[in-house]
Amino acid sequence: MKFTTFLHKKLVDLLNDRRIVVWYDVEVDFKAFAAAFNGPNCEVLSAEASVLKTRRRADEVYQLMNESENPAERDRCLLIYIPRRRGATEDEKMRDPFEVYAMAGAAFGDTEDQKIKSLARQAMPQKAEEITRLFREGKPDIALLDGLEKTQRWPLLNDVFRTETPAEIIASALCNTAKAEAVDDKPGCIEELLRLFESAVGFKPASGARKWKTLRPKAAEHVLFSEFLFDLPSGAPDALSAVPRASGDAESVVYAACDRMRSDAGLRETYIELAQKIEGELRLPDIMPRDFDPGERDTFPFEERRLLGRAVELVAAGDIEAARTVIEKRKQSIWRRDPQRSPAWTTLERAAALIESSSVVSRGLGDRKNLAGMMKAYTEGGWSDLDRASRLFETALTACTDEDIISPVVDLCRRRYREAAVNLQDAFLAAVQAEGWPPDGAPRQTRIFDDHVTGLLERRERTAFFLVDSLRYEMGRDLGEALTGTGEVEITHAAGVIPTVTGCGMAALMPGADGMLRLVEKDGGLVPALGTRLLKTSADRMKLLAETYGDRFFETTLDELLGSPKKVAANVKNAELFVVRTQDPDAVAENLGAWRARRYLSDVIGDIAAAVRWVVSQGFDRVVITADHGHMMLPEIPAGDIVQTPPGGWLENKRRCRLGSGLSGAAGTITLKAGHVGIQGDVQEVCLPIGFRVFSDGEGYFHGGLSLQEAVVPVVVFRAGGEKPSSAGKPQIDIRYRSDKLTSRVVGLKFHLQGDMFGTAARVRVEAYGGTGTKAKVVGEAADCEARDEKTREVTLQANKETPVPVLLDPDFDGAEIEIRVSDPQTRVVWAKRKLKNAMLD
Repeated sequence: MKFTTFLHKKLVDLLNDRRIVVWYDVEVDFKAFAAAFNGPNCEVLSAEASVLKTRRRADEVYQLMNESENPAERDRCLLIYIPRRRGATEDEKMRDPFEVYAMAGAAFGDTEDQKIKSLARQAMPQKAEEITRLFREGKPDIALLDGLEKTQRWPLLNDVFRTETPAEIIASALCNTAKAEAVDDKPGCIEELLRLFESAVGFKPASGARKWKTLRPKAAEHVLFSEFLFDLPSGAPDALSAVPRASGDAESVVYAACDRMRSDAGLRETYIELAQKIEGELRLPDIMPRDFDPGERDTFPFEERRLLGRAVELVAAGDIEAARTVIEKRKQSIWRRDPQRSPAWTTLERAAALIESSSVVSRGLGDRKNLAGMMKAYTEGGWSDLDRASRLFETALTACTDEDIISPVVDLCRRRYREAAVNLQDAFLAAVQAEGWPPDGAPRQTRIFDDHVTGLLERRERTAFFLVDSLRYEMGRDLGEALTGTGEVEITHAAGVIPTVTGCGMAALMPGADGMLRLVEKDGGLVPALGTRLLKTSADRMKLLAETYGDRFFETTLDELLGSPKKVAANVKNAELFVVRTQDPDAVAENLGAWRARRYLSDVIGDIAAAVRWVVSQGFDRVVITADHGHMMLPEIPAGDIVQTPPGGWLENKRRCRLGSGLSGAAGTITLKAGHVGIQGDVQEVCLPIGFRVFSDGEGYFHGGLSLQEAVVPVVVFRAGGEKPSSAGKPQIDIRYRSDKLTSRVVGLKFHLQGDMFGTAARVRVEAYGGTGTKAKVVGEAADCEARDEKTREVTLQANKETPVPVLLDPDFDGAEIEIRVSDPQTRVVWAKRKLKNAMLD
């Protein structure tokens, strides 16, 4: 194809797609071409003479494109020519007056494949060697490059494919069904296509067939197998020596064609089908050695599985850096985009992070002996990342269907986490024995209400106070970070009261608790009290707040707020103190079993983030979020970690502590004076298991003892501001699946968001419901993946791109169908839905 024709078409296609193109030309190769460029309804601006005048005119044109009632002005395209390079750093881009238009539309000329030499090779790949020579020996201009292509070599192919570029024709002929049929329908076209295939990649059909429908599978095998071989660092086994392939001089055409098939959304699905079929027919997974190096490209699906296995081996061997290199290189792989394959990679990423965090804690323990230093390292020095990494790893593992490949790292990760956590706990308990709890100068849980809420209410500022059961510090930090950007967020911590159980911890969060909280003996047990007032239940605590603040106070649960927001809104209109209570994640972990606990433990973060946005919409500008205690989560409790209760008069028997008075010690426990750990009241001593031992068997989730995980609570203070709710209309979202039936609990969906001019992404909730209608229950949701925010569970859909998202169904779901719903995370308005029949048992 003539160079200027190719360049003109490329720019027109880009303008049709993005409407605004900013053309950076640092070498000023295209000055004359840009000045003469004439695209359909396109205005061309050049910043050569005056940057300021060009920017002003660009602003005028852009305003007309968005606001004019004249169709000609509204549908206009804009090409801005900049005779300099595009900014490389963020600072340079911020100083560039046209960067905003490059972001709103598209930039051109800022990458190597958009420079004159590369564009010429793309336009005339058959002249690639001559073009390389011309640029090596001098600086050819556009006129000289145009002269290289005087005659049309492939007139019939050009008529069908609208291009004479061999790589483009090969890609379309193999993967565009309509174009492939047109080849057979147009007389003489098949002969011309076969000549092109022979000259470009050396493909000669073995049979005398002259129908492209018949020849296409073998042509696809020739091209894909050639790419596979070109990319193999060590060559192919003898068993594959007789399989036809292209010669080395065709490498660039083969690479370009395969890249096009994988990157073009219209060709990709057919490419996947072809690659899977060719892989099976050539028996590549069986023939290739298990330890072969697949190279850098993504020809066949089994290569991705082998690379996953290699990354697993690297993690298991402790070479995390090498494993991360493999993981990063394959992030954009066509095979990793498969929603059913991606959870394994996500799990492996989480495994690497967990092992790295365990090493950080283990190395740091030697420098942190005193209690204040350990608490600071946990809250500010990254030690709590160990617990976060474990939580996210376990969550990702619930969505992973490749447990046979991942299994070598599962035991390793759990062992490393337990070792690091137990070492930390041993050092922590030793420091508590020496210094007592809480550390001197540490913020106290009993001061949270008075320090963060009372002052706001005195100034009559409407305040929401979230009381979360078992929100660990690292989860609170994730919640705070999830709210960043929607307002001012301050994430701090406090030393919790002992024992770390709900009754004591929630009582500590009441006004006036500091210095007044006691454990009082009543009916053979212990009840928390403020002075003489007993606060045994949640109702007792809410009654205290109601008596203190009267009609200024209203309380509800998180479930009710999210489930019936209109009802809550009507009751909260005049409230100044709005308390929101939730028993999650404690209720999830204690009642739903180990698998569901790992799967849903983090969900409260996203639920609270959504609730915070809702309460802000109701006029509460200040929000304080905290917890009664944290927790510990282990995969299991080994038999040796269950200890006997020492003899004594124990008034309170919890899984992780005994309170009362002891007569003697017991193996695997320590007994401390109540005052030494800040307990006031009718308690003389507290007995604690050493490490993460427990007094009774059960699941690996627990609290009640004294550890950084259990006794350090988050304090998240939020002030509304910043991000404003979007006023955009309903986004157009297409939910794509390979059929109308699901056959696995991991449903590999793809979502396409139709974008606006700026390519604005959308944050959504993706959930599966067990049927249709308002009474249908949630039976699954988006699993851990690249597009899913690990903090909020919200999925980000990129505009004008397919976003793969696996949806994980509950293990006991057995309904006849599901309905996938995509909704606004705040309003829960459903933007898109799709039904799928359940064929798992067919």
